[in-house]
Amino acid sequence: VNLNACAYLSGRPATEISVKSYDELIDIGTKTNSAFLLGQIFMHRLALHFWMREYTEVAELSEKHAEMNPSFSQQRRILNIYRTLFEGIVYLTLARDTKQTKWKVLGKAVNW
Repeated sequence: VNLNACAYLSGRPATEISVKSYDELIDIGTKTNSAFLLGQIFMHRLALHFWMREYTEVAELSEKHAEMNPSFSQQRRILNIYRTLFEGIVYLTLARDTKQTKWKVLGKAVNW
């Protein structure tokens, strides 16, 4: 993303914009108890790794997220659907690419 374009669209000079790392954003989301911010960070990271074909990172991120958030409220149902979609595609792609049975078993076990 071109930060100058983002700065222009925000109406603020580029010198007033600070770029945060994922860890910093997660820390802010956790401290402010912002489920929305944490969900957006998760989805962005998931999609970024997926489209960069970093399938192992998607699988690890999805697993970690599922462990940290074992139950989803009604508001987070769509987040769970996206996570499941990416997870299923990634597991089956890794099964095809690596020929490891582990990924095939995980892909078939995803609750569609």
